[in-house]
Amino acid sequence: MLSDIIIYGNSITNYILCISTIILSVILAKIVSRIMKNQLTSKNDTKINDIFFSSLNDPLLVSIVIIGIYFGVKFLSLPEQISDLIHKAIGVALTLCGVVFVERFIDKSIERYLIPLAERKKRKIDDQLVNSIRKFARGVIYTFAILFILRNLGYDITTLLAGLGIGGLAVALAMQDTTKNLIAGLIIIFDKPFKLKDWIVFDGGEGIVEEIGIRSTRIRTWEDSLIIMPNSSLVDAKITNMSAMRKRRVLMTISLTYDTSAEKVRRAIEIIENILNNHEAVIEPRRVHFVEYGDWSLNLRVEYFIKNLGFDYYLNTLTEINLKIKEEFEKEGIEMAFPTYTVYLEKDN
Repeated sequence: MLSDIIIYGNSITNYILCISTIILSVILAKIVSRIMKNQLTSKNDTKINDIFFSSLNDPLLVSIVIIGIYFGVKFLSLPEQISDLIHKAIGVALTLCGVVFVERFIDKSIERYLIPLAERKKRKIDDQLVNSIRKFARGVIYTFAILFILRNLGYDITTLLAGLGIGGLAVALAMQDTTKNLIAGLIIIFDKPFKLKDWIVFDGGEGIVEEIGIRSTRIRTWEDSLIIMPNSSLVDAKITNMSAMRKRRVLMTISLTYDTSAEKVRRAIEIIENILNNHEAVIEPRRVHFVEYGDWSLNLRVEYFIKNLGFDYYLNTLTEINLKIKEEFEKEGIEMAFPTYTVYLEKDN
């Protein structure tokens, strides 16, 4: 009889029952997997069901096999230490399956709901907020999982939590600057003084915002160096968001020579006004005036605004307008002035 054959304190029958239970759990896991796949491919499946079942699939299948191992081992007579160790290992494994399920569920929920919301509202900074929420959620999940595992392993987590409380107070006192940066990071994320890819000028430099983190903000300068600014410093600093400009102002002085006739001065003003009025990039207000008699020139004050469609667009528009003014002045014989002095030499008799 198989029950009469004893190996390491257990009969062949017990080993067969143990292995059979584990095999049955694997078969059950495959059946459940097929049911879950059918549920996921169902046309009537809602978004929340899709998130739930896709997150639950792998952790549930592994849990079924782990439970099968648990019940299969019960058919064996094992030393108390080994049995206790197996039970604790199974408890840890089931806890990790639960952690994987919760983490995937939260992650997929963020992908399905928060990310499309951020894209729909076209808020670039919300991408950084989504990443921060993900990291925070994972931290909370792993913290509770570790405490739960330690409790199941027989550790007194009450003493541990008390110790963490005292230690946390000491750490908080030692990390006041870090805490200030964390709070400042949340202020930047929610107050939105600037977004990713914005050009900002601040106390200490200027550049393009590459990353907005919880602790610091990374800014790429025009020299291609990287400035890492603590968020608390940015919150306290005066920041000019150049990308928030709706239009870019141009103010310049065009100088004409003193031998330019009044008629040609009027013609010069007319030429500049026509060029500005006919250029698609220029918007109101446009101002061209003869404002002063300079030391060596008749000065025209020219002021206008260019649509803010980027720095390159601004520079290209300046080039086009300046070249057009130069060409039209040359056609009309209007000369621009440059610093000149007339020196009179007096000869003694």
